[in-house]
Amino acid sequence: MITISNGWTGSFPDTFFGVLVIEGINNTRGEALIENRKTLREEELRQQYRGKSRKEMAQEPPFEAYERHFRKFGQGYPVLHQIETVALKGKPILSPSPLVAAMFMAELKNGLLTAGHDLDKVSPPLVLNVARGGERYVAMGGRERELKEGDMFLSDREGILSSVLYGPDDRSYITSNTSRALFTSYGVTSITPDTLELHLLEIAALVLVFCPESTRERLLILP
Repeated sequence: MITISNGWTGSFPDTFFGVLVIEGINNTRGEALIENRKTLREEELRQQYRGKSRKEMAQEPPFEAYERHFRKFGQGYPVLHQIETVALKGKPILSPSPLVAAMFMAELKNGLLTAGHDLDKVSPPLVLNVARGGERYVAMGGRERELKEGDMFLSDREGILSSVLYGPDDRSYITSNTSRALFTSYGVTSITPDTLELHLLEIAALVLVFCPESTRERLLILP
């Protein structure tokens, strides 16, 4: 299903990448069940980070590792910004569907960079690679992005599916009709395989909240 380029292995020798496939999903119901969980998760985040500044949060794991990686490219870690919005500014967790909500809830709890795709819109095999610089794709929202040298990205036969710096593409995003989902989580240096695995297992468990008949078909931690 997925291969790793020599370039990626050479550039990120102590880095891991997680893959989760869930099938049999009904993404059109169970919204009330997941909304209850979202409300609880919002309160948990506010309690956890009450009284802390963004700077203080950025010094905690796993944010410190991701911030260090993103700063190499002149950027801040977007998941930390999202947690700040919910935990410190009191905003709700926004999501277009229960399936995306499950991913966001786990991402905000665990702080690990995650992308979700409709597997029926993906054309395997997948390749995990490192950008030479100049590769282009249309990111979610319709904006064309040009990869920076050294960025991690995942591609299929049709093009780039996601990159660390610019997120998922505008071709394979999850919709209400998604019944087969692919979730990927990019680690950085110091993020362990066990941490990635537990994160993906939590996404699968949250999907079961609104869709008990869904099945976890594959969970891989690479390399």
